[in-house]
Amino acid sequence: MQIVRFVFLLCFLPVLLYRIWRLWRYLATAPAIAVTCFGVIMWFWLLTFTDTVWSLMPVQFRAASMGGLFVATVAMCAQVFILGVAASASPDRMRRGMRIILGVTAVILVVVSVSASQSQVLLATKDLHELTNALLDGGDSSAIVASVVGNGYLAVTLVQLAWVGFRHADRTPVGTGLGILAVASSFQFVAVASGGIWRPLTGGHDLISVRYGLVLQSLTGSVGVTLLTVGFLWPPVVLRIKARRDVRRLRPLHDALARMFPQLFPPEESRIRLSDLVFEWTTHIQDGLTLLAQHRQTPMHTEVELPLSRADRAAQVTNWIAGKALSGFSCEWLLAPDGVSDEGWVLAVADDYRRFGGQFMVDQTGRHMEGAGT
Repeated sequence: MQIVRFVFLLCFLPVLLYRIWRLWRYLATAPAIAVTCFGVIMWFWLLTFTDTVWSLMPVQFRAASMGGLFVATVAMCAQVFILGVAASASPDRMRRGMRIILGVTAVILVVVSVSASQSQVLLATKDLHELTNALLDGGDSSAIVASVVGNGYLAVTLVQLAWVGFRHADRTPVGTGLGILAVASSFQFVAVASGGIWRPLTGGHDLISVRYGLVLQSLTGSVGVTLLTVGFLWPPVVLRIKARRDVRRLRPLHDALARMFPQLFPPEESRIRLSDLVFEWTTHIQDGLTLLAQHRQTPMHTEVELPLSRADRAAQVTNWIAGKALSGFSCEWLLAPDGVSDEGWVLAVADDYRRFGGQFMVDQTGRHMEGAGT
């Protein structure tokens, strides 16, 4: 088990360092900061509970850790994440929510620390496994208070996270991640409620039976932690993959328009997210097409009926960019069709441009120029 834990810590460390670097490099939202803090605390928590590191920890720190110090801190990070995800609130309400979370967490941490410092079991037992069994058996009243208060705070937070996750779950990357977090919270709630609350309160009795109680706690806890990790990582990973793919789709058309209208495109910022770059390039292409239409004196409206198919319309726009426009082409053709977002429409035109081979571009007057894609 120790080997598995060390392997997990080593594999997860690069991901954690990357998230910290992202926070330092880019302006981050409250949920992003909370997720990163959650990952840092979980990493150090797992590191602390390895036998080698545990033996080096001060007695008071070991007592507070087993009593619920890490649990309460993890719950605080999850509360900040929930607040950021669920808030359609004003900045004032966000700040008030943060003050409430920090205040409640401070009270919980004080109760856990004082209770742990009064517990003879937590202070006297040095072996990690013996300490875990003594805590779960509920033989020390101070240890029971520390465990129930810390794990109770986490259990309430998990219920809130599951509720928010199920409410906001959809097929988008963020919605999928929240759905995974909701399922993970359900599993983790069973583990926390059975092992951290029920068993200490009942003097070591399992929720189901002696044989299957520990299996239930271990299984639900392992599944919950795994799904929590996947849920938190899913949105940034999927969004980055999508943004990188969209940048590749937009690049040929964007570069062609940048060569035609260099004054229209400011230098790229070195510290810009890929998702922001996609939005910026989409805007650049829209501006470039508008400027090209002005230079060609393309009419705003003609009597020619617009194609109903998005693919046909994108193909006609691509022909127009190449200087081979259909008779009756107007600026209306450059607008996004009904039911299509501006970004989706620009990506459709860019895809058609790439399928055309990217072997052409035009100057401002509309003359066909070979070799644009090279």
